[in-house]
Amino acid sequence: MKVLQFIRESIKRKIILLFVTVILFIASTVGIVQYVLTSSMLQLDLEKYSRQMLEQANLNINRYFKEYEQAFLFIEGSDEFYQWTRQQDRFTSTYLRLYNLVYQNSVQPFVMQHPEVVSISLLNSYGNELRYNPVLPFKLGYSLAERMKEQPATDARSTTFIVKRSTDYEGKPIVVLTLFKKLDYYGNHSYIQMDISVKPILNILERMNDGSHNSRYIMDSEGTIVAHPVEEAIFTSVPSPLLTRISGMESGAFLDPDSRQFVVFASIPDTPGWKSVIEVPYKEAARTIYLVRDVTLTVTGIGIGVTVLMLFIMTSSMTRRIVLLKKQLLNTKIGHFSPGPEVGGIDEIAHLGYAFNDMLARMDASIDELAHTRAREQIALFTAVQSQIHSHFLYNSLETINAMASLSGMKPIEDAVVSLSSMIRYSSRIRDITVTLRDEIEHTKHYLNMACIRFESITYNYKTEAAVLSAHCPKLILQPVLENAIKHNLEKYGRSIHIDISMRSWFGRYVRICIRDNGAGIPQAELFELRERISRGSLDIPEGDQSIGLPNIAYRIKQFYKGYGLQAKIVVSNCRSGNGVKVHLILPILPA
Repeated sequence: MKVLQFIRESIKRKIILLFVTVILFIASTVGIVQYVLTSSMLQLDLEKYSRQMLEQANLNINRYFKEYEQAFLFIEGSDEFYQWTRQQDRFTSTYLRLYNLVYQNSVQPFVMQHPEVVSISLLNSYGNELRYNPVLPFKLGYSLAERMKEQPATDARSTTFIVKRSTDYEGKPIVVLTLFKKLDYYGNHSYIQMDISVKPILNILERMNDGSHNSRYIMDSEGTIVAHPVEEAIFTSVPSPLLTRISGMESGAFLDPDSRQFVVFASIPDTPGWKSVIEVPYKEAARTIYLVRDVTLTVTGIGIGVTVLMLFIMTSSMTRRIVLLKKQLLNTKIGHFSPGPEVGGIDEIAHLGYAFNDMLARMDASIDELAHTRAREQIALFTAVQSQIHSHFLYNSLETINAMASLSGMKPIEDAVVSLSSMIRYSSRIRDITVTLRDEIEHTKHYLNMACIRFESITYNYKTEAAVLSAHCPKLILQPVLENAIKHNLEKYGRSIHIDISMRSWFGRYVRICIRDNGAGIPQAELFELRERISRGSLDIPEGDQSIGLPNIAYRIKQFYKGYGLQAKIVVSNCRSGNGVKVHLILPILPA
């Protein structure tokens, strides 16, 4: 921390550190690039040579496995084996005949071609077993049925490969490759197991030895070594860091930082999870790379020493003016805003000094502007409070008029004041964005009551299902539709109008609201334009006393239900009878 503080206190030290860092970066970049390129070429050569050995070895191993699987297919596809799987009693002549046929036609020809086969065992669903062990006899009491309970679960008709140290035979345990398969004949489960000596695989590994000190082995999907030239290494686990990198890819090559071994691996075809691996010593192959690294470090050290000396001489004159500017900044910090002496020069530091003095000259004007801004904020806050007071005054005044009308027995005036007061209260509660359809309908009734007082030629009818009244919706989505109907018929043409408002559940997930009038309808050109505007949507607030409009309603319900991952829409059309307009609102029912 003291070294860091020492550097931060002086710009000269920072510049020296910067240039040293740049030199280190350039030198290290060149060294790293050279190291990477050389290492890559070396690794490519090692990888190419090792891959050739792995590919040949994997082809040979896969050829063995394919032959073993073909033997399984040959056995299970024979008619005598199928008949034997259905034999429940083994003390019959039919059973013995099938036993001999399976051995002569399926097992014996394969065993003669593959002397590495230690045993072949068959088990049907009735617990009957057939065993062929030409190399070693089974121990007394051996049972394939018991062994199948120990084997991992497998899908029917898929062959599983396991390398294990078997104790099923007389004498000391031997390492064998066990292949077993579960067969399903219409619900009857049978099993085939074949134990094979791992000697052919070990011979393949021996042929992968190129005379260097490399390590060659085969691992299974769990990271266990199942084949290795050194018998003691079989069934040991591959180191965890190495296993993590190998397990993630089908094939590849990389340098293991722990063992400093160059590892090349490739998956054995048609053998899930099995991979052949070669580990090549890397130290001797990379001697040239290490020599280049040492030379690069030496040259870099000399360059850093020369650079520090040259920078110290060059930065002394430049940092003097920076120190002067620093003192001026400190004076400003303690409240001295008067411009200081000129730092001199024509470079960037001089421009910085000029700009700082100019900033001090402008600071008083900025302080005055800040004071005016705060004053305007107070005025805006006062205006907002005064507006709220006006709203309360309007409510109280309407209540007073209502009381006077009630005392005077003027029921129509009292009803009009109640409707108007309810409308104003409902519309001015800006915090209530979401309301129930019951509240929205109640608001439209107040609006229609006021409209009926203005125009005596308005009639209306409500038809709603009680189940949908508790559904939630955006506020003020019905009144604009009613306003349009009244405006474009009564106010514009002076004709009477009847409005039907229906509301019902639709498919159990939506509320379908229909507002229909018997007015003049909408001309086709205007209807087409209106539908286009609704499809685009708009949040613009009209000027003057114009209504909000259907496009705005379409936009608001779309945005409201979009927040819940739902869709709503509004449809406008002329009535089929030729008179009037229908407006349908399809609103999703929000989850509880």
